[in-house]
Amino acid sequence: MSITETQYKTMWNRGYICAFIANALLCFSQNFLNTLVSEYAGILGAGTVMAGVITGLYFGISFAARPFSGPAITKLNKKHIMYFAYGMGVIVNVVYAVSANTGMFIVARILHGIQFAFIGSLNLVLAADYLPKDKMGSGLGFFGVGGAITTAIGPTIGMSVCDWGNATFGGTAGYKIVFLVSAACMLVSILPCALMPYKRESKEELDKLGKWYNNIIAVESIFPAILMLLFSMSSIMYTSYMKLFAQERGIENIGYYFTVYAIVLLAARPLCGKLLDKYGIKKIFYPAAVCFVASFLIVGSSHTLWMTFVGAVLAAIGYGAIQPSIQTLCVSCVDPLRRGAASNTNYFGLDLGYFLGPIVGGFVVDISGSYATMYYTAVIPLILGTIIFTAGWGKFKNYLK
Repeated sequence: MSITETQYKTMWNRGYICAFIANALLCFSQNFLNTLVSEYAGILGAGTVMAGVITGLYFGISFAARPFSGPAITKLNKKHIMYFAYGMGVIVNVVYAVSANTGMFIVARILHGIQFAFIGSLNLVLAADYLPKDKMGSGLGFFGVGGAITTAIGPTIGMSVCDWGNATFGGTAGYKIVFLVSAACMLVSILPCALMPYKRESKEELDKLGKWYNNIIAVESIFPAILMLLFSMSSIMYTSYMKLFAQERGIENIGYYFTVYAIVLLAARPLCGKLLDKYGIKKIFYPAAVCFVASFLIVGSSHTLWMTFVGAVLAAIGYGAIQPSIQTLCVSCVDPLRRGAASNTNYFGLDLGYFLGPIVGGFVVDISGSYATMYYTAVIPLILGTIIFTAGWGKFKNYLK
């Protein structure tokens, strides 16, 4: 019996717990440095638009690599892929640390994108494989709690460590320390990968999946992936430009925005997961979309730290409910054996959204001269996503039967 056929009675099994820990360490490594990427690119000589391109390049490369990562995750040994992806994370962060110019930093960003093409969708597949079917919403909702915790502490600690390193050792030493800490974090994450139980699919199961190119995407998951694209496109603007927005408005201690966001997300993710299992996706999606739209309007008009906190609360509730809703839809509308293709399709949308978000944001700032205008503009993809969800729900709900 393969792992995809195992009927787990509880979500708290060894496989899910190991997948959760490994994912949490990955998220910490990313959140620890993500808010500093565009700033460090500027220090290395990149302009506003180029810094946005470099920030989004990570996701653009990941998007381009998915025709290879999706079939690999579906048909090859998932545990071996985990060792490769987490090990590559160590190398990538070391390359960040030794980058002395924009060109070398771009190389590191490209390698990081290749790594993410494998690790993001693989983590989602493994989490789903270890979950009981009636706990899929709760399990995937709670799976994001590790990310929520690291979102709370990662950016704030990362910026603090960077400032301390720069002040103590001078130059850009703080950034290099941040990258090396991220590398160490990825090294530690290999341990839960090793402890995770895993049994490969049988030859007969693998034969059912067909040729490798049949596992690049799951057609059933295309609509959810489009929604993921639009909502992630707006979401990434918070991480990429919040520090620069705060500098524009003269708001100090903006790192606490991420702390508030993550604390609320920590409560919202598991609660929304339970509500998903109880009430279904449609009843959760619309209130969440309204909260998410309101968060951008409030943050864009903020002149005080406390006002950004209100936006953080609404953003956490909104995106904290929408993301697991879309993920649940993606993996529930396919046979368990094809979750690799479904997860890959989901991450096609996520990657493209995260790639386009910083670039579009950079262009809006360049044209308008205002980060506030960028946040107002971010509501457009959210409204469009809500319209698409409404128009396609008739087809969505049939997949869940």
